[in-house]
Amino acid sequence: MRFDITVPHPSRLRAAKAAFVTIPAGTVLHRIHPARFGAAAFNDTERGNARFSPIRDPAGRIIPTIYAAESFDCAAAEIILRSPDVPETDPVTGQPPLTIVFPSDYAGHAHSTVAVAEPLLLVDLTVAGQRALGVEHNALIAGPTASYPAVRAWAEAIHSALPQAQGLFYHSHQLGPAGALVLFGDRAAALRPGDTRAVADPPCHREIVALADRLGIDYIDI
Repeated sequence: MRFDITVPHPSRLRAAKAAFVTIPAGTVLHRIHPARFGAAAFNDTERGNARFSPIRDPAGRIIPTIYAAESFDCAAAEIILRSPDVPETDPVTGQPPLTIVFPSDYAGHAHSTVAVAEPLLLVDLTVAGQRALGVEHNALIAGPTASYPAVRAWAEAIHSALPQAQGLFYHSHQLGPAGALVLFGDRAAALRPGDTRAVADPPCHREIVALADRLGIDYIDI
């Protein structure tokens, strides 16, 4: 959905008001990721254009990151069935536009589980957590792709101002209140990889199709 959200400048960050979420050791998280990378591999490159990556520290070094979620559905919603930047209304039909996601675009992806090796301390970026930091209207999570550079600047500011923070916790915009997170690889302990399956495997594909149907999305190649 295309809409305007203003992400304030990170100079407004109220670091002293930050709230935290603790992820206990042993927690199993879910990831959707390119299969050529390991299940627990952090991205330490400049590649990509995601909400919270790539990001850098004050010295200009890349901060390795990894995305995960509390459930398979949340991981799939965050990575595969993301809200597209499209008009609210189809000008021809007057109805919400048809959203199609092509499975072929994710033929090289995998679904993996990873276990948290040590407790993780994450900055709370839920709606309430953002308000405490100085951000209104869920702007760090709800904005379109055009807002990503401004959101990454907030992630960098949070990383710099809160050295105890090992990552960020937020509610999926697509599937809230399911929880998603991004970890800072220079602070978070290594994750223990678990099971991995191809996104294109029939059981996994069927689960994504069912989730897409719940979200009003067609997950099909046409």
